[in-house]
Amino acid sequence: MIPLTIRHVYDFGADRALVGDDLVRPEAWDALRVQTDGPFSLPADRAAWEQQALSRPELADRAWAINAWADAAGAGRLASYGVGGATLEYLLRRERPERSLVVCDYTPSAVARLSELFPEADVRRFDLLSDPPLDADLHLFHRIDTEFTNDQWRALLRRFAARRVLVVATEVASLRRMSWEVRRRFSRAPTTRAGWLRNRAAFERLWRATHDATALRVGDLEAWDLRPR
Repeated sequence: MIPLTIRHVYDFGADRALVGDDLVRPEAWDALRVQTDGPFSLPADRAAWEQQALSRPELADRAWAINAWADAAGAGRLASYGVGGATLEYLLRRERPERSLVVCDYTPSAVARLSELFPEADVRRFDLLSDPPLDADLHLFHRIDTEFTNDQWRALLRRFAARRVLVVATEVASLRRMSWEVRRRFSRAPTTRAGWLRNRAAFERLWRATHDATALRVGDLEAWDLRPR
């Protein structure tokens, strides 16, 4: 299969006025997290945040699979990167309160709010484009793949070359899906640039120089368990 990576666009509707032309910026994500009440929002109230997590059965399935992966590795500390609203991480912690959990993102306002909502986790601001890996037994990249170009991904993985990482893909795009995406980009809909989509070959080329990979399922999503070479 030929590796394919293409631009991804998304229609944010009325929230596009907050997000702008490009989502992959900390200020755009901050606006979505703390100034909206849609699917990307981070509630200010703990009960509402918990309910947001508990109302999504697909997240519970992913959390079960990730905890099983971490259990099999004997991990006492898990680091999760680019957590956004951290609803998955809430479920991870709820199921395994004995496991130390550090969660991080690069958006200042959302990280500040998450620190108040999630005191049982170690919440940090972290830039995956420049910061070194956190101190943890295992590292989780859950649905962050669209955020980075291929060159950025390879540079990131070089910094994590000595770490075991679980990459859970937002989407492994088929050729048909990519064709639809291209048509959408040339439509008149007021879309926002929202990162990149990849097919399987493009994903697997990203870590070819740094990790050996085992493909697996994490609930409804495809994933790879990356082990240092």
